[in-house]
Amino acid sequence: MIKKTILLVAALLSAPAIAHPTGIPYSSRGDCEAAYAEYNKLDRERLSGMGFTPGEAQKTFRDLFACQYDTSAGKWFIVLIGEF
Repeated sequence: MIKKTILLVAALLSAPAIAHPTGIPYSSRGDCEAAYAEYNKLDRERLSGMGFTPGEAQKTFRDLFACQYDTSAGKWFIVLIGEF
């Protein structure tokens, strides 16, 4: 399990296509959550093709990213909340 986790983190760090964009503003939490779910799906599919189970990939994204409201911008953003 630890070896797979290390490989998953390496895959996330080394593949620019596997990322949740954090600089896109969304007008509502629903829009942000919908985009977050779509990025999860795309990244889960990419990592599944690399030998990871969908559950392993999904758990990583759930623990690393979330939608948060930025009061100064008045918008919602996908933000990194965890550590690799």
